[in-house]
Amino acid sequence: MAFNGVGVTTVEYLGDLFLQHKRPNAFLRLAGGFQGGIKKTMSREFPIGTFYTLPNPSQPARLEGGTAPSPNNTSITQTTNVVQIFQEAVSTTYLAQSEHSVSGVVPIPQGEMNGPVQNPRTQEFQVQRTLEKIAQDSNYSFLNGVYTNPGDPSSTALGTRGILTSVVSNLQDNSAVGGTITNVIYRGWVNSVLQSMVAYNGYEVDDTFVLIAGTTEFANIANAYASLGTIYLTPEAMQFGVKVRKILTTFGTLLLVLDPDVPAQYFGILKMDAVGVVGQEVPNKGFLFEEPLYKSGSSEQTQIYGQMGVDHGPEYLHGLVKVPAGVAINL
Repeated sequence: MAFNGVGVTTVEYLGDLFLQHKRPNAFLRLAGGFQGGIKKTMSREFPIGTFYTLPNPSQPARLEGGTAPSPNNTSITQTTNVVQIFQEAVSTTYLAQSEHSVSGVVPIPQGEMNGPVQNPRTQEFQVQRTLEKIAQDSNYSFLNGVYTNPGDPSSTALGTRGILTSVVSNLQDNSAVGGTITNVIYRGWVNSVLQSMVAYNGYEVDDTFVLIAGTTEFANIANAYASLGTIYLTPEAMQFGVKVRKILTTFGTLLLVLDPDVPAQYFGILKMDAVGVVGQEVPNKGFLFEEPLYKSGSSEQTQIYGQMGVDHGPEYLHGLVKVPAGVAINL
């Protein structure tokens, strides 16, 4: 809880954002977990990588006593992303707060014998559901968001670039592949994009690489590796509040994660230790907070407000695969 300098109390909800679980919001939780919280930016536009290019490797042929060669001047470029605004209003009338019934018919059980039951018409209940909405909107945006950085954010909304929409170097489109799609083909697609990723970034596959997919492709990937035995697909475990399974590929072990916000016909392989949630703090209020709105009439009126985006790191650290529609890999 904080004071904004003019006597109005605001409540900070950033920690609650990672706990909302009506939907899994797996990417949001993993991004917060691997980075240990949120990154702070002082500007709505923030850097996500600085890049340079070296010449292709070759064998030098320098002469003894020779003069110094011409200097190589390395130029640098930078890629950025932006935060976007998350803003929701919450209003609960006094009569609604007083009414303890469902659909206006059956009273909600009262008393200790039946245990505590939260009135769905209280302001607190509505705030928690609004936080769930912001959490799922954040998760969707951080995966699929379209980059928008207008000169005037009051006339055109800011939009953070999602990690899946950022991928260019390791984007593989297999959607036109015909014939019978087998578990061998699926495993080949995983190996192919991993090979591309390793070639681009020079990293070996470590325990921060996550294969993330919606329900259909999650099932297809799981079945493709389960057909090889439990060594290749381990039982589920919990990591940062997310259920994960490990799959053993040619290039290393991946964490297999279900997230319904990944588009159909796609699966991504993400290097999560390069990913983080970024917040731009409102002075004396916080990153994601609730504050009262102008009081008018017989209702409680507040708003929840935050400015957040995703630092997805260099796009070549990640991979994205599009597969044919309607494929179902069965054991």
